[in-house]
Amino acid sequence: MTEDESPPTRDPHQANIDLMNAYAHALDTRDWPLFASLFTDNTSFAMREWGENAVPKDWAFEINGRDALVENIRGIWDGLSATHHLLSNYVVTPAPDDQSAHASCYLRAHHVGNRERSHLFEESLGRFDFETVLEGGAWKIGRMEENIFVMLGTADAFAPQVE
Repeated sequence: MTEDESPPTRDPHQANIDLMNAYAHALDTRDWPLFASLFTDNTSFAMREWGENAVPKDWAFEINGRDALVENIRGIWDGLSATHHLLSNYVVTPAPDDQSAHASCYLRAHHVGNRERSHLFEESLGRFDFETVLEGGAWKIGRMEENIFVMLGTADAFAPQVE
């Protein structure tokens, strides 16, 4: 490819799968610059659990803005000694113009407490739902929803949040 040629167009399906995998990798390696680069400036993130008979509960929390999201997740991760995110069952539905997409994947996320909580773990099984956009030639997360279907262990593995 010469200097004046543009790079080949990436398939939106694979690009969104790569985006979801980069999200898990950034979390588990605590690569905060990579993590931040995956989101739009005005991103939003919401989390909820699902109850009996697959009934979704209200959103437990919602975070708006990339900087607020990075700060919040980083604070939670400071209270953990290790994490391991496994993703599968990818579904990507690009918009007709290939400039945005709805994507989802199943998750299995293992979290280990640190220091006085190092004997505790929490493992979430669920689904991530993403609204993504093509921004400056890169796919970014504009909205992300974490739906927890099953929680194993204890949420006490997470350090109490300091306000």
